[in-house]
Amino acid sequence: YYYPTSAGHGIDIYFIDTGLNTDHIDFFDYEGFDFNRTVTYTSYYQNPYHGTAVASVAAGMIFGASQKANIHMIAVDLSVISVLRSFDYILLNAKPHKTIINMSFSGGSPYYQANEDKLSELIEKGFILFTSAGNERENCCAPKESEDFHAIAGYRKAITVSAAFSNFRSKGYTMEDFANYGDCVDIFAPGFVAAAYATESRLSYYPMEGTSFSSPLAAGVAATIMS
Repeated sequence: YYYPTSAGHGIDIYFIDTGLNTDHIDFFDYEGFDFNRTVTYTSYYQNPYHGTAVASVAAGMIFGASQKANIHMIAVDLSVISVLRSFDYILLNAKPHKTIINMSFSGGSPYYQANEDKLSELIEKGFILFTSAGNERENCCAPKESEDFHAIAGYRKAITVSAAFSNFRSKGYTMEDFANYGDCVDIFAPGFVAAAYATESRLSYYPMEGTSFSSPLAAGVAATIMS
């Protein structure tokens, strides 16, 4: 398949997640090459396992969809207030029209007007948002009045990504058994990936699955197109 050499160069991807192992080889900044990239880590919380894999899929040096994109991890505990603070941080520090935001978290959650307002503000300022649909095999698109409301997909602001796989028998694509669905889902991407693993080793990679990885894969493709 065609893969442009720009590979996301000059595009910032912000990850609102739980942490990042910046020592992993996947996040090499290409120092000494004729190009380089920025890798930043703003930490309010530290549990790097999920975030390391997510960032690897989007922009890792080995398997990333946009291997030259800038990586900015905002590590939080994913509480409502911490996510809102992350939105404010991005609004203050990121470059509009050159920034993608990935939010690989989902699930049942009350609706908050403050969340919707911040998501709308980010879009109006020129940021592109991606979020995962979730892995409960249920509708993630219930209205805000419903007890089944899901964040972030239910706000219908971000590009919501669910998971699919290649079905060799039918020669087509099939939704993964675990993947959430609904009319707010915008696109499907592979949900089974190889990604960096946050151990003491700088070279660890493991197979992983979930829409948490479908979303950054789509975000990485978007970064490559934008570059």
